[in-house]
Amino acid sequence: MKNSIRIVAAGFAALVYLTQAGVPDAAEIKVFSGFGIQKVMEDLGPKFERATGYKLAMTFDNGPPFVKRVRDGEIVDVIVGSQERIVDPLVKDGKIVADSVTVLANTGVSVAVRKGAPKPDVSSPEALKRTLLAAKSISYVPAGGSGAHFAKVLDRLGVCRT
Repeated sequence: MKNSIRIVAAGFAALVYLTQAGVPDAAEIKVFSGFGIQKVMEDLGPKFERATGYKLAMTFDNGPPFVKRVRDGEIVDVIVGSQERIVDPLVKDGKIVADSVTVLANTGVSVAVRKGAPKPDVSSPEALKRTLLAAKSISYVPAGGSGAHFAKVLDRLGVCRT
């Protein structure tokens, strides 16, 4: 719950900052946002609009389509998404000014086990590998943010994925 509150507060602060620093007299602010924060943005958007008079045009998708659209010349005022997969490539391309990037939140990856099962040892890469290899099953969503990162971790550890 604390993380959700921080994300909402940070998002609201970023949008308020935008109205004062980046989009003077704009009637509409075009926002690209990842699915991971969609619920927060849908809750935050109307509140922001009422408080500022600005209209938000929000589009939700995974990161790669946003990168392609911006590289193809589409103009956007705010991008809320993965720094590694969206922001950094666009900074490298000169499509985003590096000094304008603000980290709103960080996400984490958790390990969960069935109720009553012993807590797994994930204290080191070697311990994590032993834990994963001993598991009967592993579930994660391989596409996007933390799931894509976890897939890379599996590869680096030499844990077979099927």
